Amino acid sequence: MSAILKVFVVILFAAIVMSSCKKDEDPYAQYTPEREAALIEEWLDAMVKGNKDIDTTATGLFYIVDKEGAGETVKIGDEVTVKYTGMFVNGSIFDASAYHSEAGTYTYIHKDTDMNKRMIKGWEEGIEVMKKGGKSAFLIPSDKAYGPTGSMSIPPYCPLIFVIEVVDIK
Repeated sequence: MSAILKVFVVILFAAIVMSSCKKDEDPYAQYTPEREAALIEEWLDAMVKGNKDIDTTATGLFYIVDKEGAGETVKIGDEVTVKYTGMFVNGSIFDASAYHSEAGTYTYIHKDTDMNKRMIKGWEEGIEVMKKGGKSAFLIPSDKAYGPTGSMSIPPYCPLIFVIEVVDIK
């Protein structure tokens, strides 16, 4: 092997080794409490500009009622059947009840005693303002969702939008 080729191979090997040791930029670095606050503010501003009537729960969960519904509100222990779509504030969908059943519905026990079957806090709080037949959109801050760690496809400090329709309450 010629001296020039040997030098080239050594330099190439060194470059590969050095680049493999370089730390990748943290893909979640952009997800901060400050960015979350800005995303929430942008969404609320857009809803106000769209003449949406925004309600707020006592703990600061924002929601827009699309359809009021009738009857009693959801209570602890109720078997609730819903249609839902979970989105990021940019409108991209990350989950929907239609992904899980042919009927397009999802049934769960509200505030189930089995912690592994419970919904995120924002969902549980929000659905308690709904009645059968009602449909609302909820802006759920990360502290009522997946917080500073995120979960699977949900980044940390990520506010979520859930559009929920209560189909049945038993």
